[in-house]
Amino acid sequence: MREIHDRSFDIDRFLEDAVRAKQQLDSERWREELRPRALRLFAARTTKLQWSRALLKLVVHELQPDDLFSELIGNLDRIPRRRWPQVIALAVALRQSWREDGLVRIVRSLHVPTADSPVHAHQRRKSPTNRASRHTRKSRRTK
Repeated sequence: MREIHDRSFDIDRFLEDAVRAKQQLDSERWREELRPRALRLFAARTTKLQWSRALLKLVVHELQPDDLFSELIGNLDRIPRRRWPQVIALAVALRQSWREDGLVRIVRSLHVPTADSPVHAHQRRKSPTNRASRHTRKSRRTK
């Protein structure tokens, strides 16, 4: 009886290994052959794609913003098209702002005004030499 149990265990293990091997081969084929072909076709068919609420929601979903996003933006179905860039920028900022320098990078790269920004004020308080070093630079203008 034990011998039958051992053989059935070996068969089960063999079948599991075969299934895993097939899944691995399928994944490799997808990544190396099928995916590039499918994405080339996708790229060709989306050349005239316009901004839509569906695309906005897809991008926001992919960025996986936290609950603060809903608090700041509200219901995406009620956001007018003119504010969609703000929605995307905020979703990116939430994703990158787990450290202060991440938010600072986003603010700088999007050229968001910082004069009244708490991040900017915090940086000035943190380093008293910032103000002095800003004012000691030579002017680039030539007279």
